[in-house]
Amino acid sequence: MTDTSTPTNRIKLAAIDLDGTLLGSDHAISAGNRAAVRRAAGAGAIIVLASGRQFDTIDAFAAHLGLSPDAPIIAYNGAMIRTHGGETWFHQPLPADASSVIVRYCAAHSLHLNLYLDDTLYVRDDTACGRLYQKRTGTVPSVTGDLARFDGQQPTKLLLIDTKEITDRLLKYFQAEFENTLTITKTEDEYLEFMAPNVSKGLALAETAQRLGLLPGQCAAFGDSYNDISMLEWAGLGVAMENARPELKAVAGRIAPSADADGVGAVLDELFPVHPEHE
Repeated sequence: MTDTSTPTNRIKLAAIDLDGTLLGSDHAISAGNRAAVRRAAGAGAIIVLASGRQFDTIDAFAAHLGLSPDAPIIAYNGAMIRTHGGETWFHQPLPADASSVIVRYCAAHSLHLNLYLDDTLYVRDDTACGRLYQKRTGTVPSVTGDLARFDGQQPTKLLLIDTKEITDRLLKYFQAEFENTLTITKTEDEYLEFMAPNVSKGLALAETAQRLGLLPGQCAAFGDSYNDISMLEWAGLGVAMENARPELKAVAGRIAPSADADGVGAVLDELFPVHPEHE
């Protein structure tokens, strides 16, 4: 549970979501946020990028920020933890049978589905929904035809993309269909994501902190959407962006300026001040 009284001088780790948090509405890291992350890392902070995106796209941001090879990255909404240097700490893919059910449902109803396997994004065909995702993330998919060709394999994540109305309806449908045997969440109005059971950013952050010998009170988490709730609840200091969903603001210990106003950078500079001798 977020502790609003956590002394900021105890924070040693900052787990930071990408889209809508560290990235502005242009889906890029501003010069201000980049400089603040580098200052925090230089002051000894452990920076953990935590996103629903696949590992290699997050890793590109880690390189842009100049993070060290041992910096942990939480990918696929917590289904994978891997360092910037490529060491895998945790990976929990979807069960093959559940994946097959979702793939066949989407094919039967002409729904766009992203399938992530071995850090490669596969799609059935080129669609407007797929192009929306590519525009937002820069990820180029492999158009492979019928995704049933991957039957028997365990993708790390599945992502259904459609209108808000359809993803809202299908969220309820699939939650009833799988009866809590999968983690199913919305991350954007158009995104409905499927992960293995008991996968979340919060659990991944807990695993990361344990490996590093840190307690919740020594961790801060920054986010803006539904998939960040578990992470903000677990961390000693939960920071929601001004542009965050109301549900996230409700569990946050602090509200930062918006992503477009370099809110992450402003809070990092407070948590990890650079002393004159380190400038």
